[in-house]
Amino acid sequence: MDSEFTWFDFDVPDKVNIVKNLGVNFDSVMNFDKHISSKIKIAFHNIHNIKKISKYLTRASVERLIHGLVFSHLDYCNSLLYGLPNFQIQRCQKIQNFAARLICGTGYRDHITPVLKNLHWLPTESRIEYKILTLVYKSVSGYAPIYLQTLCNRKTSSYSLRSCDSNELVVPRIKHKTLGGRAFAYVGPALWNSVPREIRESSTLIIFKRRLKTYLFELAFR
Repeated sequence: MDSEFTWFDFDVPDKVNIVKNLGVNFDSVMNFDKHISSKIKIAFHNIHNIKKISKYLTRASVERLIHGLVFSHLDYCNSLLYGLPNFQIQRCQKIQNFAARLICGTGYRDHITPVLKNLHWLPTESRIEYKILTLVYKSVSGYAPIYLQTLCNRKTSSYSLRSCDSNELVVPRIKHKTLGGRAFAYVGPALWNSVPREIRESSTLIIFKRRLKTYLFELAFR
């Protein structure tokens, strides 16, 4: 009996430079320029609206609005921004600075570092590292999805090595630093091994987050 094949007509999608998945705009070169622009536009719009009513609110209320309507956009999937050129990170930092000045009533000519320290806010770059390291902690503790846990493997050896006893992870070799150096499989273990052992060995997620924020805060403003 002859085999019969049935062909179905379907439309082949056109090639596009940007696709959106789970609220993130992925471009063909993975520089996330469109994604950052979109988040900045939303965040700035919300800051502008908050500023209009800020005189009727307490400082605490303004800060809560900033966290709910601004940082919720800037921090969403921000781990994908790790390793981007500094000018891209600074675009997000400018929005954070604007929000900080609004809360504290600081002038635009005043230096922003004391303002961020007063609010105890991590800079944008540190917030990205904080997100990645939190994902790693959840992975090694068994709280993260399996596909993330498999990317975080502890160092093991038949010899008594210090790195094997210090809760360090295997950092895979990469061929291309441009993209491979930004992958969670590489960045996660590399950042994890760079933080103090005391932080890595935190008994709970709450303790880990508190210690990690203190560490990154001191590192950013030392």
